[in-house]
Amino acid sequence: MNTTLKGDIFEKRVFDLLKELLENDEFYLSRNHSEIFAKKGYPSERRKSDIIFDITIESYIPNAEQYSHLTVFECKDLNKNVSVDDIEEFESKLRQVGEHDTKGIMVSTKGFAKRTINIAKSLKIGLLKVQSNNQLDWINFRKDKFKQEIEFEDNNSEPFLASVNNKVLTNLADLLLELKIIDSYTHKEKYINIPYLTEKRIEGIVERLYGYDIHENYCLDTQKLCEFIESKYPVKFEFNNLTDDILGKIEFNPMKITVDKNLEENRLRFTLCHEIGHLILHGKLLENSIDKKEDNDYSLSLKYYVSDMSNRRLEIQANIFASHLLIPLNPLLKEVSKYFAKERIHKSYLYLDNQPVNRLLVLNLLNKLSIKFKASNESIKIRLIALNLLKDETNFSFKQLLKNRTR
Repeated sequence: MNTTLKGDIFEKRVFDLLKELLENDEFYLSRNHSEIFAKKGYPSERRKSDIIFDITIESYIPNAEQYSHLTVFECKDLNKNVSVDDIEEFESKLRQVGEHDTKGIMVSTKGFAKRTINIAKSLKIGLLKVQSNNQLDWINFRKDKFKQEIEFEDNNSEPFLASVNNKVLTNLADLLLELKIIDSYTHKEKYINIPYLTEKRIEGIVERLYGYDIHENYCLDTQKLCEFIESKYPVKFEFNNLTDDILGKIEFNPMKITVDKNLEENRLRFTLCHEIGHLILHGKLLENSIDKKEDNDYSLSLKYYVSDMSNRRLEIQANIFASHLLIPLNPLLKEVSKYFAKERIHKSYLYLDNQPVNRLLVLNLLNKLSIKFKASNESIKIRLIALNLLKDETNFSFKQLLKNRTR
């Protein structure tokens, strides 16, 4: 593939991702007052001609004819990290089209060297890495000041951090309480800052558990799992009747995980792993803010999707944790390889469409893996798609779902 075509494909991919974020009102700009463009030109007095940018978002004050803020994206699909020269050249273009109302963001598939990150910070240029599964990793993004009495800082572990009257606050609701804008609030988990975690990072956390005796012939032994977790955390497990459509919950005073004992086996196992995911991934954040976290059929669904970023991260990260804990990678690859050899499948993946023979091959594999790992067909299907072992071209495809994971 030539360099130009490769660049065009990456630009289209980034454009689609950003457009989706904007339309879902998940970008920092308002979807109602912003418009996204590809390959649009902006006048440069120095060049006496337009500078064409890969992607731009124009944001407007209501009823205004001209945009008030321009966000510019430069896309780099390289086999190496973005260089300092690339950043400085980008910054020069930005100054030519509007130094004071323009925000630049460099987008890369490879990444950025430490020196490049430092230069980008000094030039107020955002850095965005697009992972292979379309997850977005913000390497550097400048937050603006909000009044003199409130200080905001960049902090990799805390996306939002404010200090009011020397009191450190970690969520928006507590900030509003401190400023006496509100008197109280409910649904506190909505305001907890859940840090961004890549699926690779969650997989690494789960892999450390594989070294302990919690599997039997690669199938997760839930009794051993509970005993192990109880030896590492001050938590107790209960399997009782739960009401109000609650399937599982984690309580923090005292710490206890409860799962509805009436659930079908695979569902019960996934729910248990989901709650343990909350404990390991989010326990310290949650216990300082809420008394309990309850999960229903919707929040436990692998199709879970809400516009609120914190709630979405909270549930999807726990779902990814559960999926990896139930279905270990290497045993999964081994079983798939055996199935491909048995069925004489010479491609590196299965293809799911409306043809009966293809659907049967996929269904038989899903059922085989479901029995092996005691996990649902749905969770196994998503794992196979994420690993590029299954291409889903049916009317309902999981492609869009995978784009939204952990963002």
